[in-house]
Amino acid sequence: MTSAHRGPTTAVATLSGAAFGAAAALLGAGVVADWPEGWAAVVCALVLTAVGVTVRAAGSRTEPAPSPASAGGADLGKTTGTASGTASRGRASFVAAVVAWALAVLAGGIWAATSGGDEDKPGSPGTANGGPTAAVKPTASLDGRPAVAWTVPAVGQKYERGVGSWALGSAVAQGRIDGLFAYDGADGHVRWSVPAPTREALCAMTPDTEEGIGLVAHGRHDKPCATLLAVRASDGKVMWKRNLGGAELVEGALGVGGATAVSAEDGAVRARSTESGEQRWQRAVPKGCATLAVDADATRTLLAEQCGKGARLLALDTRTGAQRWTRDLPVESKATASVVSVSPVVVAVDEADARGTHAFLGFDDKGAPTVSVPLSGPEGVLSASGAVGDGRTARPLVRDGLLITFAEHKSMVPDRVVAYSLKDGRKAWVHDEEGQTMALAAEPDGRVAYLGSDASVTLLDPATGKAAMVLKPDTAELPGISIEPELLTVPGGHVVLNRINMQAEPAAFALR
Repeated sequence: MTSAHRGPTTAVATLSGAAFGAAAALLGAGVVADWPEGWAAVVCALVLTAVGVTVRAAGSRTEPAPSPASAGGADLGKTTGTASGTASRGRASFVAAVVAWALAVLAGGIWAATSGGDEDKPGSPGTANGGPTAAVKPTASLDGRPAVAWTVPAVGQKYERGVGSWALGSAVAQGRIDGLFAYDGADGHVRWSVPAPTREALCAMTPDTEEGIGLVAHGRHDKPCATLLAVRASDGKVMWKRNLGGAELVEGALGVGGATAVSAEDGAVRARSTESGEQRWQRAVPKGCATLAVDADATRTLLAEQCGKGARLLALDTRTGAQRWTRDLPVESKATASVVSVSPVVVAVDEADARGTHAFLGFDDKGAPTVSVPLSGPEGVLSASGAVGDGRTARPLVRDGLLITFAEHKSMVPDRVVAYSLKDGRKAWVHDEEGQTMALAAEPDGRVAYLGSDASVTLLDPATGKAAMVLKPDTAELPGISIEPELLTVPGGHVVLNRINMQAEPAAFALR
């Protein structure tokens, strides 16, 4: 064979080796682990290709030159030409091997540079400030098959109950019986903690933070929930601490608006500076009345109180305590209430009289009633916050002119998400779930998320209620979900917090 014919043969052999190397890399990785993706696949293919080409180069260099006899009587000129072609092929194969190895090394460098962020950070996961260790697992992108990125083991005794949570951007804070703990949303390590003192338990916390500060409270067994602390959410620093002197906090009556903390205590509603703890104003509870609920934003504080068999809702100036308006609630018996939203004004009211008011009530900025949504109706038994209603406790959402909550429709547990207009109280949309709906959350992009009993997270279009995406964990063993969990969003995923320890469920876990 002449050198003119051997050149194409060498190219074909080299390309065949490359194709074989890439196929072998993908097949081997698929059998041993998972199929490689991105730069991992490129590196696997290039390494085996380089090996194949190197073997080819070595074979070319050791290939003996044909003798005149083997050439079938060819003359000396033709034999010399054959030897020259062999040398050329050897040099070409050697150059191809060098190029293949160079490409493999380059791809490996790019792969290492782009995947370095997946390694554990120093000290993570950890037990910073006495916190629990988070079990970290490999994560997947938020593409419809999230992984269980990390878990925090169960905390406390069976049936012990936490008091709430805060969404802190890239972290979440959980109010547990043993204190307040902030978990990093990426790997679950404890960024900071405010442990409860020995023999004391966390007994209250504000629904959220304002201007980077939230309030928690703790107390001893069978003693008042009477020690109040302001905590800076960025690092867990306790800004101030107040002992209420035996005056117990009213359950569900602690809020923060702007730089003001508002609390309902025995006989009074007080407002303090979140930064210094200095009292700004005080409103005595009228004789014969009791505070039912309190919450605030930067400009408005809502106060629901019962006086005898009647009840009323008051709007106060958060900064000064001045009364803006008051409105009698349609109540003629003992009632429970919770503030669902400060602006717009939405409260949930449930009175003892079976024929009385059991509804979400909306009001305008001057206190005029706008809507009434029954807690039980054609869509099922609606979930409300706190001790209001007969449905499961959940935190409803109010956004874009809608009240969004769960409903027990076909079973004794919530299995439906329903939205009502705050303009006229009519149903805006409904979304049915095959399993149980567990917790609601607002996505940063405006969508509505809910947690299913199978640890899936479904994202709904807020205008129509149609499912935009269903995120199901890519794991055979699902993490345990207790009753009354909470769902919070973090960049790239979601965090589930179990408020009640029923069957040693994890205190928290992340889906990423």
